[in-house]
Amino acid sequence: MRTYMHPRGWNLPVPVVALVLTAGLSGCTTVGPDYHPPRIAVPTHWSEAQGNISVADQERLRTWWRAFNDPMLDRLLDRALANNQDLAIAQARLQQARAERVEIAAGLGPTVSAGGSGNALRASKRLDDGTLGGQSRTWHAGFDASWELDLFGGTRRAVESADADIDALAHDHRALQVSLLSELATDYAGLRSAQTRLTIVHDNIRTLREGERLAERAMQHGLGTSTDVMQARAERESAEAQPPVLEADIARLSHAIGVLAGGFPGDWRATLAEPSPGLPIAPALPLALPSDVIRQRPDLQADERRLAAATAQIGVAEAERFPHFSIPLSIGTSASLLHDLFSGASLAWSAGIQASQTLYDGARARAGVTAAQARTAAARLAYERDVRLALRDVEDALTGLNSERLRQVSLAAAVNDSQQALDGATRLYRKGLSGYLPVLTAQRAANQARDALAWSQGEEVRSAISLYKALGVGWQNEQPHADDINRPSVPEKVAGL
Repeated sequence: MRTYMHPRGWNLPVPVVALVLTAGLSGCTTVGPDYHPPRIAVPTHWSEAQGNISVADQERLRTWWRAFNDPMLDRLLDRALANNQDLAIAQARLQQARAERVEIAAGLGPTVSAGGSGNALRASKRLDDGTLGGQSRTWHAGFDASWELDLFGGTRRAVESADADIDALAHDHRALQVSLLSELATDYAGLRSAQTRLTIVHDNIRTLREGERLAERAMQHGLGTSTDVMQARAERESAEAQPPVLEADIARLSHAIGVLAGGFPGDWRATLAEPSPGLPIAPALPLALPSDVIRQRPDLQADERRLAAATAQIGVAEAERFPHFSIPLSIGTSASLLHDLFSGASLAWSAGIQASQTLYDGARARAGVTAAQARTAAARLAYERDVRLALRDVEDALTGLNSERLRQVSLAAAVNDSQQALDGATRLYRKGLSGYLPVLTAQRAANQARDALAWSQGEEVRSAISLYKALGVGWQNEQPHADDINRPSVPEKVAGL
């Protein structure tokens, strides 16, 4: 067997030298483009805000719902983070991606197997071929290995893509948290708004019943007419038709809250039906710069990581166009006697190198590269589109918040004025100086003003929740996963900032 003499005097078999040299080449080339985060020019301020307030207290924004000072809301959202099934599904998909990444990374190393066998042979003594019949035994034990060299970086690009996919799924999990918290809080605000409006309706019904009695008494004393009584009765009956609608809304919202909190539709209905302090009060504006939104929103971070994964897949496709090299290696022992199986004389081995190159595939490999490039271009465009949509979400939430706060100034004045008008009309009617129609008109105006104000207050809270969601705050960091300890960390990318 040919050997290689090292300058220091080592005698190495030529196949081993070839193995070492070829292995040394395995990290020399990585085809495909290297990834660079996209840079997007974003506005420096919001068009719907009077200046920009930099958000410094990130810990407060992580639990933004506590700013509403509603213990029941805190309890519901904490329960949802712990028990929601959509979050559990997203977590399972993240664990699946981590395991698949381990499978891909395993391709960078050799595959080694061990085996053994024993055979017994007895030849026929009745064969007229000049051989002597007899018996023989053969024992074999050894290791087989196969190593496909990643000379052009296809596997390394696949690992890079898998790492980016894991990061994207982690951001998806956080984006789902943001969406879940926003949806549950919005449903809760809607439920409390409906309960407040239901209270107003019941107050209105009691007032209308009293007005109906006044109309009947006035008619009995010759101070009113049957028309006044019929009008009062019709107004009361119309008001009594409103509670079933609001009660149905309350039931549907409580069902939604029960499922979002990880339970069944009726789990929270009795609890939510208990008297509450009323609508949550919208806290101060948690405004940030447009550039902060790109840093904070997990859905945008997921888009950016998917762009990184798609870029790495170009290298995977490019590597398929180059030759494939592999090293088969076999080491074992063979002997006729079991006790000789581990002696030096029974040792046998073989090593080599194999190469293959596709000469014609109908342009399949080239088409794979083109497809990967197109997927990357689509991912880049999707990221740029979603950045613009995210900024629009913030602007829309600011518009809703500002408009409702301006609207409430007029609505509060309308409630005050309509109540004064109702009191004046009622006094005139009781003194017999006016008919009942002015009272009905004032009563209707007062109740409409109160209901409109309650609705606007609910819309303000919902707009505030939408703003938190649009800013991308509220997600909770998960515990580090054991598999992450052994995989290269990927630096957090901030798009163009």
